[in-house]
Amino acid sequence: MIVEKAYAKLNLALDVTSKREDGYHNLEMIVVSLELHDVLTFEPYHRIVLNCNIDIHDNSVLKTAKLIQEKYKVTEGVKITLEKNIPIGAGLGGGSSDVAATIRGLDQFWGLNLSKKDKEDLALSLGSDTLFSLYGDPAYVSGRGEHMEFLKPIYIPIVYLYPSLIEVSTKTVFENHEIKSPSLPFESLVYDYQNQIFDRFNEKSYNALTPTTLKVYPALKTHVKTLRKIDPYVKMTGSGSTFFTILFNPDDEVILKKLLKNSINFIKTQTKA
Repeated sequence: MIVEKAYAKLNLALDVTSKREDGYHNLEMIVVSLELHDVLTFEPYHRIVLNCNIDIHDNSVLKTAKLIQEKYKVTEGVKITLEKNIPIGAGLGGGSSDVAATIRGLDQFWGLNLSKKDKEDLALSLGSDTLFSLYGDPAYVSGRGEHMEFLKPIYIPIVYLYPSLIEVSTKTVFENHEIKSPSLPFESLVYDYQNQIFDRFNEKSYNALTPTTLKVYPALKTHVKTLRKIDPYVKMTGSGSTFFTILFNPDDEVILKKLLKNSINFIKTQTKA
């Protein structure tokens, strides 16, 4: 039996720089992995089957397994069990991370001995976040997700996630997004992160998709308004609908008391060690 963990990802900063001819967008992102994760197990079976603790329509893990089986002419099957802990449609990259874990897991389980390039090509063909999730190390990511510059691992002990009950469509958000010039060069955020200038990073970092997501999903505005009373620097990850607070210099009790007082549902986690 092979076991793989699929870690949630967090966009500490995100900008959309242009629309590409292939229909995708060019992005700039600072991305880290969180300890919050799904678990995938791979066991012998005569065909490909997937068991999951929740019902997921059109599951990407099953699609990935069938693609790999066909591409590499595998005659064996596999029983994949997916323990889903990352909220769905929340901008935390759970689907991409599950796909990346499936690539890693089946490479071992079926003894494919895929090269680094083989796995990266598979990941890129299966989604924009999947290449990052293949490794999960802190990175400055650009383009469609194909360019990665690994950053210094910085352990952040407390991250509060605020998933809403609204499931956001990434496709819909990007279709409605109007690209604007940022107020400061993205490289300055990378510099502040790398040099641990966290006060300035927290103040200046942004997600360019936030106004678009709130416009397309106005029901999120009340949720965000409440969060910003607790922390004015609360940020959105991905295209939503999860917002987050990072305590670079943790004062856990203050934030925690405010969250409980306002009956905010939250997940407390940390960056992946």
